[in-house]
Amino acid sequence: MKNATLLRVLRRLALGALMTCFGSALAAPAPVPVADFFRWPALNSPRLSPDGTRLAMIVAGPEGRQVLAVAAVDTPTKPVGIAHLTDADVRSFAWVNARRLVFDVIAFQAPLGEQWGAGLYAIDADGGDFKWLVGRGRSEESGGHAAVRPLRWNHRLAAVLRDGSDDVVVERRNLDNTVAQDRGSLSPMRLNTRTRGVTRLVRDEPRNAGLWAYDHAGQPRAAIAVEDRKATLLWRPAEDKPWEAVTRYDIYDPEAAAMEPLAVDHDGLLVRAVRSDAAGTYALVRYDTERKAAAAEPLLGIEGFDFAGKLLLDRGSGRLLGASYASDAMGVAWFDPAMRAVQDRIDKLLTGTANVFACDDCGRQRRFVVTSWSDRQPPVYFLFDREGQGAKALTLIGASRPWIDDRRMAEQDFVRIPSRDGHSIPAYLTRPQGRVPWPTVVLVHGGPWVRGASWGWTSASQFLASRGYLVVEPEFRGSQGYGHRWFLKGLKQWGLAMQDDVTDATRWAIDQGLADAKRIAIAGASYGGYATMMGLVKEPGLYRAGINWVGVTDIDLMYTVDWSDLDDEWQRYGMPAMIGDRSKDREQLDRTSPLKRAAEIIRPVLMAYGGMDRRVPLPHGTEMRDALRKAGKVEVEWIEYPDEGHGFLLERNRVDFWSRVERFLARHLE
Repeated sequence: MKNATLLRVLRRLALGALMTCFGSALAAPAPVPVADFFRWPALNSPRLSPDGTRLAMIVAGPEGRQVLAVAAVDTPTKPVGIAHLTDADVRSFAWVNARRLVFDVIAFQAPLGEQWGAGLYAIDADGGDFKWLVGRGRSEESGGHAAVRPLRWNHRLAAVLRDGSDDVVVERRNLDNTVAQDRGSLSPMRLNTRTRGVTRLVRDEPRNAGLWAYDHAGQPRAAIAVEDRKATLLWRPAEDKPWEAVTRYDIYDPEAAAMEPLAVDHDGLLVRAVRSDAAGTYALVRYDTERKAAAAEPLLGIEGFDFAGKLLLDRGSGRLLGASYASDAMGVAWFDPAMRAVQDRIDKLLTGTANVFACDDCGRQRRFVVTSWSDRQPPVYFLFDREGQGAKALTLIGASRPWIDDRRMAEQDFVRIPSRDGHSIPAYLTRPQGRVPWPTVVLVHGGPWVRGASWGWTSASQFLASRGYLVVEPEFRGSQGYGHRWFLKGLKQWGLAMQDDVTDATRWAIDQGLADAKRIAIAGASYGGYATMMGLVKEPGLYRAGINWVGVTDIDLMYTVDWSDLDDEWQRYGMPAMIGDRSKDREQLDRTSPLKRAAEIIRPVLMAYGGMDRRVPLPHGTEMRDALRKAGKVEVEWIEYPDEGHGFLLERNRVDFWSRVERFLARHLE
């Protein structure tokens, strides 16, 4: 047996009965059903207990709810549900100790506009001693005895202690402070998950502090405090020492690259900071708090990509063993030779996939949970036994989406595309099966100051590819993840150079013989919806149709709609620097407004919005729709989901939306 086939064989043998249920659908020539791409996973996030005897995981439970379940390591495919709420789904969880877990929730059967806080709950691994720790909304905070009432919804889980106690660290977002500048700061506290007793961890809390970094014992040792636009990185050498200012920068000066505290290991402070390479990429760096300078060489830097991963610390010593990262794909860099050897063994067994494992007590731990995925395969979970031999070291736990047949999915590639002004545009291509050139969807990510994609299976791109479309996802300038200098090139470039990057990526796909020049659509959500509308304005000969969901259509509306969640400080300082000043840049903002240029759009557009969206409020959609209809030049298909917010959470709404997308594209890219 070749190693490349091991994953498929293990998966199909263990899931034979379940796959039989879907066999007729998978074997049929008809397209994979829309719902199969947008259903919630059947299995998610299995994790070993600290003593290595049990696995906790999120599974599909009764009535379609996501529940918390536990299985013995000897029988990982036989989990037993221990926590299932009638009005909510388990969203994420963590082991507190070998006996107890905490979890938060979301209501997948309610629209996004009806969601409250995630709450926090605790339960024993056998289902006993259930406690409600943090409320999910304001309406739940009245009534009942104060001793049994949960903490207010503005508390969140920050860290799990590694001391064997029943305690966790939570952070309280301060909403009621009389000093305006202290509102929104975070106060770290130790919370007992059985008694619900709370103890403040910092008595001399710096004013307006947040973004705390903890040592391996759960003590706050570093923080960012923000006041009058200035961010100060603070450091405490020991619990009985005063706080020291390490560095300061202006949070609204985009060129003042942030330095973010990540953790404190037994050698000191670890930060994320920009290094002096050509791209100005962020790296994992050790900071010398005595010299007040970052080390000359980073602990982990990835050429052409920013470090934005999780640190892996040994539970007992607090020693840094490794860190996850994202280049074109996710991975883990192990600094510890023993852990690197474990990774090498796993990678030899599971070839052609990205394989990530984490550990708690790494040096003494025998088993590890492995998450394995590829561009064509959603995550599959294994238990790896370091004492096992060959393929027998791996035991299948389960597949996140067992109904997806990876043989019917599309391949994804990472490329760099030349821009018209001599730069390199990172991009992801998801290639459908069949012969080139393909009808194409240029999918523009939201944000815009985020990373849009990484190598791996995603529902939207795979769905579109399953319908025969090449999917081009450009990481236009302003995107994060590819160096601070690429981010800076996007300043005040909405509708200008940022848009040109999307156009250049589209034309490159045509020139490469991949995209059919006569059958190209542009699509995206949020900022991607803005880029869709501007693409239709600027390139009527390039795009045959556009799909905009929850998209910005006019920058002025971002300043003036009074029920947006964009706060006054961001509008006063952030937006003028990053998007454009309403006075100084008036001509540019008018020129880059799809709403003001609606009469120039001559291609059909599908628009979908949530009635309770506070990030991009509904007028962005309704005013654009009305302007297009008034101009009378294009077909406008309008969808409003009244109770959804900035995105569509209800499964039936997601399936409805993408079904409409399928029909819309079929009509206009024939």
